[in-house]
Amino acid sequence: MLRPRKRRVLIGCEFSGIVRRAMRARGHDAWTCDLLPAEDHSPFHIQGDLMEFLRRSPAGSWDLIILHPPCTALALSGNSTYGRGMPKHRQRIESLR
Repeated sequence: MLRPRKRRVLIGCEFSGIVRRAMRARGHDAWTCDLLPAEDHSPFHIQGDLMEFLRRSPAGSWDLIILHPPCTALALSGNSTYGRGMPKHRQRIESLR
């Protein structure tokens, strides 16, 4: 049986470490990156701006990038509040930026 290859995984917008720990338990070199510090104080967490970190990372640094941006203003289920012409539409535009 073939053994799966170890992957370099970056989980963005996650400070809990739940996904990182699950990926590391499966043998992957997994890291998280978030503006907030890691709740579990892990040494495998980069505290800072994800986009800035990715700009500085050499091309091909990661085999897989998983992103969990805060989705309250982004989810389509919120169109009645955040959709075009709705009270919080500007907040959605800011979230997209």
